[in-house]
Amino acid sequence: MKHVILIPVFYALACHVLAGESALTKTYQPLDGLGAGSIVISAVTCHDWYSHSGQPTSISLISAANVPPTNNPKEATEDLNLASACGVRFSCGDMDLTSELTLDATAFAIPERFDHPREEIVRASLECLRRCLPDKLHQTPVTLKSSNENKAWLAEIVRQFNMHDRSKVFFTPAQ
Repeated sequence: MKHVILIPVFYALACHVLAGESALTKTYQPLDGLGAGSIVISAVTCHDWYSHSGQPTSISLISAANVPPTNNPKEATEDLNLASACGVRFSCGDMDLTSELTLDATAFAIPERFDHPREEIVRASLECLRRCLPDKLHQTPVTLKSSNENKAWLAEIVRQFNMHDRSKVFFTPAQ
């Protein structure tokens, strides 16, 4: 009889302990500057559903879609985040088990509405990564995943990023 009573109590406690709580998290995103014609690296507030996981969720949120609030919602409906729109994704392994950073560009493609050079899009995305890296990952090299057609030029940019002092700016978009 004790077990019948204790099972629901332990279940309720476990659900409470394991339940996540969302929060606002700051990350950085490479945004299309619209009429300015340049890339804007911007601090962005995201609704983070895994904020209490202990992992640097701001890294994967670099690639989250960004449709800014507007006073003309019928017209302004496009994702302005170049990382998201072009298929640049970042991930981080479990910081307690391994130090692993991955740039996944296997789906990299620039939509026709953007005319930024591909190298600038990737460099701006890596600058966003640099800005939100926790101290524990400052020395961690980025691993590249990409298609064969993009591997050579992407590998060179990732090599430069891995050699770069992460306490200093990696890329500044042209104004």
